[in-house]
Amino acid sequence: MSRVSARQSFQEPPLVDFYPEFEHCAICGEKLNILKTRQKKLVTLEIGALQVKENILVCPRDHEVYASEELRRLSPAGCKFGFDVLVYVGKAIFSRNCNVKEIIVELIEKNICMSERQIGYLGRKFIIYLALAHRQSCDYLNMAIKRRGGYILHIDGTCEGDSPMLFTGIDELSGVVLENIKIPSEQADAIIPFLAEIRERYGVPLGLVHDMGRGILAAVATVFPGVADFICHFHFLRDIGKDMMDKDYQKVRKGLKKHGIRASLRRKKKRLVRFPAAILNRWVC
Repeated sequence: MSRVSARQSFQEPPLVDFYPEFEHCAICGEKLNILKTRQKKLVTLEIGALQVKENILVCPRDHEVYASEELRRLSPAGCKFGFDVLVYVGKAIFSRNCNVKEIIVELIEKNICMSERQIGYLGRKFIIYLALAHRQSCDYLNMAIKRRGGYILHIDGTCEGDSPMLFTGIDELSGVVLENIKIPSEQADAIIPFLAEIRERYGVPLGLVHDMGRGILAAVATVFPGVADFICHFHFLRDIGKDMMDKDYQKVRKGLKKHGIRASLRRKKKRLVRFPAAILNRWVC
């Protein structure tokens, strides 16, 4: 017996009415009246496309306006895609590293049609909602940190090309990102407010771990004086290796450049075809 999903059960999008969860005013108890109705198309992973008719009620005495909380749990206000679609797109982009075309194909298999522009918009919206959720979870994170007896702050920055640097603070004990920010460079003046924000939200850490950048060293000494301070083993060994092996590195680079290895690898990369995982699995088996 084939499995039939809800999103495949309707030839036309069904019309679903949404009302507030109660009929009387929460302030005075007066029976609510219909203020207006509004209709929109909504797309969710579970159901697919549906027409939503939202009935907005108002109290005739206090003029309080009431909307459907159930509908707000399904999708953001003014958005035609449900939260489940937004999360799916966000995870596909940022967790599974899928490109836009791959996401379009995946959504088509779920009977959801979406343009490249819409996917980009939902990806940006996902980041905003994630940042808001993280900010709202600050008190919970603080309680979890206190139950563990404190946190160890690992700070580092990364960037690509001329783009701004993404600077991040992570609790080493839990692996949870505490805060991140985009800064123009790893200068102390840019890092100090970032560390001060972490100190205000989560208190003084048990210890610090970071690289040997001058800006970070100066910022840490300013915001967390007297806190146990450690150099990251990876950065320490990398810097030692650079000092000890730099001459050999330069010889290797010159040899690769002389023989045009980089250009040859780029040409080969362009000829490579990315196969779906299902095909690769069949070949492996």
